[in-house]
Amino acid sequence: MLRVRDGHISNVGEVDHPSLPRKDSVTKASVVLRQYFERINDVELFLVLFAGDGVFEFPHLRTVGLPTWCEGKDAIRSLLQKVQGNVSLFTFKNVVIYELVDPYQVFGEYDSEAVIKATGRLYFQKYSRRMVVDEHGKIKLMREFLEIIANARVMFPTGPSDIPSADEVSS
Repeated sequence: MLRVRDGHISNVGEVDHPSLPRKDSVTKASVVLRQYFERINDVELFLVLFAGDGVFEFPHLRTVGLPTWCEGKDAIRSLLQKVQGNVSLFTFKNVVIYELVDPYQVFGEYDSEAVIKATGRLYFQKYSRRMVVDEHGKIKLMREFLEIIANARVMFPTGPSDIPSADEVSS
């Protein structure tokens, strides 16, 4: 397991087992996840991390009536430009990266903060993500999980009262 504190990455809680990545190795996927944190505030630099048909997925956003799936660099660019037009630069804290047995997958948990430009509200979110890269180290899938109600409180103009009804979302 890798932990990021004050911008430094260190190994913690290592387990020595033949099926796990060696302690002195770093998987392709964990390298790319570290690059994610470095590049997220620069859309074009961030997009270099994705395969041409890469997917950025937010499975639970459907519950608040938002799109859950962006496929391809153009769709991801559009999403990120919209997000970055509405928030200040993202900062990250409490980052924990879990290297998996499959070197092309990684799981991470972290806190993210930004300020919503229109309201001045602090956007604080606990995220977890699963990332899959191809043999070239390009992101094929970035599946992100977040706290939906916390997101609605700061992103929607009047907070959770703007969340569409279940009937509106399912139609």
